[in-house]
Order: sequence, then C-alpha cells, then structure tokens
Amino acid sequence: MSSLPSDISSLLIPMQGRPWLVPNIVVAEVIPLRQPDRPGHGPEWLLGWLSWRDQQIPLLSFEKLNESGQVTIGQDARIAVLNTVASKAPFYAVIVQGIPRLIKVGKDDPVEEPVDTGPAEAMYIQVGGDLAVIPDLDAIEGAVAGLQKPA
Repeated sequence: MSSLPSDISSLLIPMQGRPWLVPNIVVAEVIPLRQPDRPGHGPEWLLGWLSWRDQQIPLLSFEKLNESGQVTIGQDARIAVLNTVASKAPFYAVIVQGIPRLIKVGKDDPVEEPVDTGPAEAMYIQVGGDLAVIPDLDAIEGAVAGLQKPA
C-alpha cells in the first residue's frame, strides 16, 4: 500500500482579503479579466456568465457569497476558472486579484479555525508567512448548483 504524500501541491491565490489556498487541481485555468454577460437576475454574488471553451459558466464574487465585502477589481485582477467535484456544472469562475503561485503545503503546517469564518470559508492555514483561507468548495458548489443558465 502506498503512503500519503507529505506535501500537497497547492496554489496560493490572491483575493481581495486573505489569499485562497486550494489544491492545484482545483484551478482549470486563469484567464484575463473580461466583462461577463449579465443574466439580469439572480443572487447578488452572481456577476454574470462567461463564454469559456464553448460553454457558459457562472462568474462569482467570493466576497459577496462569503458575506465579507464588496466586489473589488484591482489592476492585476483576473478570472480563475475552477473545476467542480459534486456539482452538475463542471466549472465556475471567480474574480482573483493576481496570478496564483504554486506552494507546497505540508502536513505540519499550522491550521487555525477562527470563530469568525464566513459561510464560504472552511478554515484558515498559515503557509509561507501568510494566513490563507481554505474556501469551502462544497458550499460554493452548492450555491452554483442552484443557478439557471441564461437562455
């Protein structure tokens, strides 16, 4: 039987607040910022729909979904297209504030679970001198699963 790896290849993704830390397989692609098609209705965190690889995918504001702030578009903003695991839709996109960087996360990196995590945050972890958010991907995918694609 093979043993589990001691380090996990992850991405530290610049966000408006604390950076995200996700396994690198979560991110399908980082694309230049562009204006989404607006659906005209839907939750406040749904910024619109993007045409990506011949399909329509929702563009989300993590800050709005997490109830942690306003949508901010910085000068280095981009769009990260994320793979889903349990959702009917195979992809969704979020606004990020720069280019993700590869980082190895070890089993001994300290994990913190502050009381004030938002509804789309699982926990915090100290990595490379940064306190990063591990997003609750199940909660985000659950929100995305309820969206209706525009006709």
